[in-house]
Parts: sequence; structure tokens; C-alpha cells
Amino acid sequence: MTETTNGNKDDLQIIKLSASSVKTYNQCNLRYYYNYIAKIPRQEWDHLLLGNLCHRALELFHREYLENGLNGNSLNKLMTKSFSLAKKEFIGIAEASIVEAKSLLGDYLKNVIKNGMPLVKGIETSFDFALTDDIIIRGFLDRLDILKDGTFHIVDYKTTKNVKYLEPFQLLMYGLWLKHEYPEIQKFKASYVLLRHGSKTKEYDFNLEDLKKVEKDLINYAMKIRQEDKWAPEPSVLCKWCDFVKICPSQKGW
Repeated sequence: MTETTNGNKDDLQIIKLSASSVKTYNQCNLRYYYNYIAKIPRQEWDHLLLGNLCHRALELFHREYLENGLNGNSLNKLMTKSFSLAKKEFIGIAEASIVEAKSLLGDYLKNVIKNGMPLVKGIETSFDFALTDDIIIRGFLDRLDILKDGTFHIVDYKTTKNVKYLEPFQLLMYGLWLKHEYPEIQKFKASYVLLRHGSKTKEYDFNLEDLKKVEKDLINYAMKIRQEDKWAPEPSVLCKWCDFVKICPSQKGW
């Protein structure tokens, strides 16, 4: 019930893990099955579209600056242009989400003007690499910066309201990719940019021991997923935001 090299069950089974897939498996086995194995189409949510709009605008903002600098524009004009271009890609998004996204990006811009533009090395970087012979790690890194002392800094944008549930696991998965790309690193920084909280940051300092631990955790997750045979629903308060609530057997009669 996992992905294989060519569809033959006798071949080595390949487990593909991302931060979102591990989170999904932790929350509900059946939701993982629906999403990553049965691959049932997911529902669109306004709050996710808001996040996607902010991510796209920030990608355009930093990419334009990285490639062309200000080119005679101000940072305000650069953000205005980036937001305008991003909006065109989200036809049908609620007007309230557009208004909120503009406000969140305004706060982000204020911080950039105050603290200066970061030295960006990578933007919206997709990755896919082998952790072991039968485990693939994949994902999208919002931004990779280089600090003044040469340290790599992983940056991930978040539009979540309740930040107490944010954990470093996702950032550490990105750190595994960073170590894969730059084997010489001994440490790195990583941050969540909390867009709904004035673009404040939740920062971490990581080292090789942290990466070794998350690597072991991922190997354990892959083993559990490979051995899973029940795919049972796990009802919780999160069910009302589940993409598959209408077909989940645990919701019948509610």
C-alpha cells in the first residue's frame, strides 16, 4: 500500500515523506491513506488560499529583489507589484482573504524596511532526496538565507493563528536537505515567520545531533506506515477541517 519503484509489489517499497505527510499520519491514519495512497482530491479552504497567496507574493518579492535589486523602485513599490501579480493567480479567493493578506504583507514589509533585506540564497526550493534506499524525503523550502557570519538560515512562512502548536520538526526536515546539499555544515539556524503575528519570528539553533535524531524519527515513521494495515479514523476536533470529512466513516450519524 506504499509507493514502489515500478508498481511491482515484489520490488523494494519506497516511502516518500514530507513534513505535511508525517503530520497527517500523526493526526489520523485514515486521512493519510485518503491523501497519500488513495490520492482522493482535496478540498480547497479559504485559510489555505490565504497562506498560498502570501507565500506567492513573498516569493515574487524576494525573487525580484534577488535577480534585479530595487531597479529604481522602493521596497513599497516592489511589494505592491508582487502582491498585484500574485492576486491574479488566485481567481475566486474571498475578498476578505485578499484584504487580510495585504495587511499581513504590510507588516512583513515594515520589518524588512526596519531590519534590512536578508541575503537570500534560495527561494521556494523544491527538494527530493534519498534518506535511505527505501525512504525519500521531499518538500518545498520557502527561503534560504545566509547570515553575516556565513551561517545558513532556513525560513518558513506561517499564517497559523495559534503558534503554540508549531514544532521544530518541519524545520529539521529542511535541515536534512541542507545537510544533503552542504555536507560540511555543522550547525544552522531556522525560523518560522509568523505572518499573523506581525511577522515576528520563532527561531531555533540546530546542530548535527538534532539532525541525527530527526533522521531516526523519520525512519521509524516510514516503518510504521509500511506496516500499517488498519487505516482507522482517529476522530478529533480537527475533523471539521479535514478534506475528507464527507466520506469518513467516523462522521456518519454526526
